[in-house]
Amino acid sequence: MKLITFLGTGRYQPVIYQWGERQKETKFFAEALVEWLEPKTVCVMLTQGARDSENWDALKAQLQQHSIEVHEVLIPDGKNEQELWQIFQRVADTVEIGDELVFDITHGFRSIPVLGLLAVAYLKQVKRVQIRHLLYGAYEAKEDNVAPVFDLTPFAELLDWLTAVKMFIATGNASELADLLDEAQNNAYKRGLPEPPKALKPIARSLRSVSESLMVCQAPYVGSEIRELITKIEQGEPEIHQWTQPLVPLLETVKQTYAPYVPNDLETHRKLIGWYLERNHAMQAITLMREWLVSYQCRLEGKDPELMRHREAAEDTLNSLERNTRSGQHREELVDLWGPVSNLRNRIAHCGCGRSEQVEGVLQQASELYQRLCRLPIP
Repeated sequence: MKLITFLGTGRYQPVIYQWGERQKETKFFAEALVEWLEPKTVCVMLTQGARDSENWDALKAQLQQHSIEVHEVLIPDGKNEQELWQIFQRVADTVEIGDELVFDITHGFRSIPVLGLLAVAYLKQVKRVQIRHLLYGAYEAKEDNVAPVFDLTPFAELLDWLTAVKMFIATGNASELADLLDEAQNNAYKRGLPEPPKALKPIARSLRSVSESLMVCQAPYVGSEIRELITKIEQGEPEIHQWTQPLVPLLETVKQTYAPYVPNDLETHRKLIGWYLERNHAMQAITLMREWLVSYQCRLEGKDPELMRHREAAEDTLNSLERNTRSGQHREELVDLWGPVSNLRNRIAHCGCGRSEQVEGVLQQASELYQRLCRLPIP
């Protein structure tokens, strides 16, 4: 475990820092963390002024009493944007891929705490570090010379939740969001907390089901999967409020985004094609577009599009009409669409294999075909 802490030039006074049942009287919160968490390495971020002050001499002497590595990392004062970026980079440079980190922002100066929070979010993504704690020893909140310790880790995780929900809404991929829900429930059990959550993992499983149905274009089943997800979210709202507070408003956005795709009908499936195109999922959009035309022909014939024999018969009809269209015997928008949609779908589905040239402008072609498809009246 690596502790990253900051040191300033202030006249720090001894205080009893209290974190849960743990207490330590010291001028430097970092000393308390070394005693409580026993990190292997401590990186002290300090300006030249702090390095030359008695604070550094005193803290270094205290840290050297423990069997740990102590590294001093010089940073600029942060007087302008360029220096702030330099501080950010110095923090990032102290971290190795996969490090287990504790961030202490107690003695950070000016905007250092904000930079620390942003650095946490950045390092989690870029260097895949594990943030055990983001801590602040609140000296100014002391009572009877006892200062509380605030664990700000959940606020650092807020960015994780935001990114995961954004990914799900923007792409349909719910893997990160589901993983966060699983982790929240697992952590509650690992910590032995009373009445741990039970609804978070079922929501995670439902998210994965919706995501998989969307990604492999299972249009007839997407609606039922979304309906089940919304039900589980509503049933799990008390636990969501208690255990994953950042997710409360975000899940409402998820519900509003996907609720329109619950019905299993032609109009909804046509909207779903648009959903795929908006997210640049060309293969799913084109594949569903072709199947939608088959379902449309089934409805025109008064047949059930869920039955394979009816779909095969509808395809035969469309192929026959399309051949007649080429010979000038028949013209209909549906039939005019069938040929180019089927051809584009085949070229994409075969991944370019056995084709004389690469398909170019796929999204543009698909969007133009979709606009024509949207003009067809629902039978």
